[in-house]
This record gives sequence, C-alpha cells and structure tokens, in this order.
Amino acid sequence: MLSFHQVSASYGRRQVLDRIDFSLVPHKITAVLGRNGSGKSTLVSCINQEMPYTGSITFADRDLAVMPGRERAQLISILPQVLRAPAVTAEELVAFGRSPYLDFGRRMTARDKEAVEEAIGAAGIGYLRHKRLTELSGGERQKAYLAMVLAQNTRVMVLDEPTTYMDIEYETAFFRLLDALKRKRKITFLVILHNLTQAVRYADRVVVLDGGRVRYQGETADCVEKRVLEEVFHVRQHRAAGDGEEFIFFT
Repeated sequence: MLSFHQVSASYGRRQVLDRIDFSLVPHKITAVLGRNGSGKSTLVSCINQEMPYTGSITFADRDLAVMPGRERAQLISILPQVLRAPAVTAEELVAFGRSPYLDFGRRMTARDKEAVEEAIGAAGIGYLRHKRLTELSGGERQKAYLAMVLAQNTRVMVLDEPTTYMDIEYETAFFRLLDALKRKRKITFLVILHNLTQAVRYADRVVVLDGGRVRYQGETADCVEKRVLEEVFHVRQHRAAGDGEEFIFFT
C-alpha cells in the first residue's frame, strides 16, 4: 500500500514537509488535515512526482520515484485541487481516465469502454454525459472528474480538496459515494481536507500535519477523543444529535 518514509520537501529555503512518516490502511478513507501552509497539497505534488523531495514514497514497497509514469498511473489516480474545464463533454472527460492503458494509437478497447460506462454509472453522471464541462456547475464538474479517476481503475485514489465547489447536498452525496466505493470496489482513499467536520464524520482515519510534521495519525475516533484537532486548529468541539445520529462539529 502507499507509504511515506521520512519524506521532506522545501520551496527554496522554506521547508514544508519535515520527515513525514505514515502508511495508508487498505480499503479505508484517510483524511489529511492541517492548517494553511502545513504541506497538504505539497504531499500530493510529491506523490505525483511534480516536485523534488527526500526520503521515499512507496507502493507495495516499490519506490514511486523510479516507477515508470504509465505504471504509476495504473496504481494511483490523483484528482488535483485546481481543475480546468476543457472543451469536451463529460463522457469524453471520463474517457481520459483510460489513457494509462491505451496503445500508441490511443484506441479504446471494449474493456476501456466498459470501464468508462462503469465509472459514469458509479459517479451517477449519466444525465451529464453529453454536456460540455463549461455547462456544468462546480459540483457537477467535480463529479465528472471523480468519474474520470474512477475509470482509471486504480487501487489508490488521492483527492485534493474534492468538495471545494460543492454545496452541502453534493458534499454528503460525494462522501457517501466514496464510502460505497471503498466497500464495493475495495478502493483506498487519501483525501486532503480543510473541513474538520467533514473529516471526523466521513474519514476512517486521519493524519494531522502541524508545522510540516505528522502530529497525529490513526483512527478518527481516537483523534477526536484525544482532542488533537482542538490543539492544532485552536477550535472548540461540539456534539449534536439528529435523525438518530450524533454529529461532531467545530467552531
């Protein structure tokens, strides 16, 4: 599974990540939390081999830095924070997810087309398939991009602030979809989040970055019990009940 071993990264003289160590637990949603500038998105850039770092990032004990990009893309899919809206339909966008598997002629096989259809169905965007991305709302576009990485058919998915453009209804549906995917497809998720309430409600595990280092890693319930988030983010924890479920939120 995806593991970080003493990973450090800097922008010039400013160190952003300082000897990061943690591993994802298979078939779980792990949320990475941290204040602005704590290195959350830098971590994603390191996974994607977009910036230099020391230490190593491995998948099943294989170093990503020496792995061919095509092979890496068949194991780990990444949905970045900043998403463009190319002049394509939602269905065409989802088909981009099959790029790591296509031959030099870029011809899609029956299996590729099947993967695209499965991803469109799983993300629930069948009604959007013929619409151009420029015609979609922020939440709809985010779901189309999720379908694209689903079509990539990887064991690990890395999502950087995936609910930024979603309203609360879309957010809830999005995380329910992730929960279903981890159970039915056995996908392991690494999700970068800034919303603490979302994280404690939907993530199985959390990694809390503080000053470029790992302040906490482990079960979400244990993190809440130890009040790590209050200490790092200087917030207060509250509990409320509704529809037979207890909710934790922060102010």
